[in-house]
Amino acid sequence: MKKIAIISSIHLYIINIIKKIRIELGLSFKDIADILEIDSINNPLGAIEGKSSTARYTDVQLNKLARSFTMICEGKGINKIYTLNDFYPPIDFEEKMVEKIITKIEPTELGQTGSLHLLLVEESDTFFDNWHTSKEIAQYCGSKAEKNWEAKDFTAIIEQAVKKGNLIRKSEEEALFKRP
Repeated sequence: MKKIAIISSIHLYIINIIKKIRIELGLSFKDIADILEIDSINNPLGAIEGKSSTARYTDVQLNKLARSFTMICEGKGINKIYTLNDFYPPIDFEEKMVEKIITKIEPTELGQTGSLHLLLVEESDTFFDNWHTSKEIAQYCGSKAEKNWEAKDFTAIIEQAVKKGNLIRKSEEEALFKRP
């Protein structure tokens, strides 16, 4: 059994916030590795989000993530500018050494992009092993997120998942999607 690492509560807070934003924006470990210009083959991000390593993000990495998250939001038409302050806890946050327990992100905490990414990529939900329409995907993600989403809410998000290779489309004539 792997031991659980002990890290600063502030570093744990930052790791959990980055994970939530990463998922909300539909970014994988590889996407983050590309942003940080690090080798994803050795999976240093797995160590950061893993409970048995004291690995954490540096301020240089956080600055790169803030700039990249802002550019990604701009590309999606979201008016959000990220800074280091978005990653750090409130001023009255108690700093102490704690067990490194990474928070499980629930679909109810996320929007459409994040919910689809969480279920499709992070959790490898078996729903995506079969062909589904945009409407079925919207309804499924909505049921998991406890939200009432429609197919039109997922059109661009599904197209992006297809471009990234996370979903495949059956054909140009049939708008059915599944995991490759």
